[in-house]
Amino acid sequence: MGRGSGARAARRGQPATAGRARGPGLALAAVGIAVVLGLTLTPDSGPDTGTFRWCVLCGDGGAADFIANVALFVPLAAGLVLAGMRGRTIVAAAFVLSALIETLQLWIPGRESTLGDIISNTSGAALVVLAWHFWARRRSLAGGALAAAAMLVALAGAGLALRPSLPASAWYGQWTAALAQFETYGGRVLRVDLDGAPLPDGPLPDARSVRDSLAGGATLRVLAVAGPRTRTLAPLFGIADGVQREILELGADRDDLVLRVRRRAADLGLDAPDLRWRGALAGVQPGDTLALLARRAGGGWCLAVNGRERCGLAFAAGRAWALVHAMSGLPAAAQAALDCAFMALLALPVGALLKRNAAGAAVALLALGGAAVLPVLVGLSPTPAIQLAASYAGLAAGALTPGGDERADAPVDAGVR
Repeated sequence: MGRGSGARAARRGQPATAGRARGPGLALAAVGIAVVLGLTLTPDSGPDTGTFRWCVLCGDGGAADFIANVALFVPLAAGLVLAGMRGRTIVAAAFVLSALIETLQLWIPGRESTLGDIISNTSGAALVVLAWHFWARRRSLAGGALAAAAMLVALAGAGLALRPSLPASAWYGQWTAALAQFETYGGRVLRVDLDGAPLPDGPLPDARSVRDSLAGGATLRVLAVAGPRTRTLAPLFGIADGVQREILELGADRDDLVLRVRRRAADLGLDAPDLRWRGALAGVQPGDTLALLARRAGGGWCLAVNGRERCGLAFAAGRAWALVHAMSGLPAAAQAALDCAFMALLALPVGALLKRNAAGAAVALLALGGAAVLPVLVGLSPTPAIQLAASYAGLAAGALTPGGDERADAPVDAGVR
């Protein structure tokens, strides 16, 4: 496409690459709409409401749901941008599609219709249009620096959100409790203590002391008789407060020993991953004695089963995606792949927007150095080498994309006026 055709595309408010990318764009849009319809118009296990809720951040995980719904419409909108559709048309189409989906969900079992879903879906499409609008113009030091700052802010925010949050309220011990969100453990708890102080099944007489002990690194011990292998997470011992907020859960998920501690993410309406020692309970048979231990050590946790201990359990920067949807049941390899994909996607805009000169290279190095150093400063574990490599790959992929200063085409408007 020459200068004349690029200028005509700009006047129409279409991407200058529309002619070259129309086929792939339509394919991506088709995949995007299939994903949207598949994830929104199938029955779910949630409660049936049959009413439209006018809230934006609805329920305990409202912020996580909002972010997930923003991301849901990104592939569809990206495909339509590449196919040459005007930006304003894309945003309007996303609004109409989302409103239609929310209306249909009124009659789909387990689905919930909210104003927040419409706003978040439409926002996802608008963000894609705006991102294309700025990316298709010339690369700049300011644009790349802004992307680098956003990357580091995201990592710092993840570290702060994953810090423990132990509310000062009445606390209750729960021994193999029957909780709606978990499987009930089939074994029997014999004793629980925190640095030797018993924790009963029921109201904790000195919740403040328990809270201070947990925050200070006290050792939690649970002695139990093992039950059958579980299918999902089943707590052996937990702590909740008077308004049914989960404070701590120590339990079994198939062969894994799992520790969940309330984090600041819950206060922000976000999800949070758990810490697990994979395979720790392999070989444990019903009726066996289980001596479990959990304690803080440095920036992470130690878990123990019958004298065997695993320390250094902590969250690295790449696990920040779990603040939107923890997906704790995923295999370890799948979680590791998502960790790397998240780090690559964070770095990709930095490479795509930075101008290719010495100043741009300096900003890129600062961003990558920040990805290595900043997580430790905000309470995360050191970023693994494979996640750092994913960041480098993402930045390189962004740098290889043809920005506005590499194309002969005129800068585009993408319909944002």
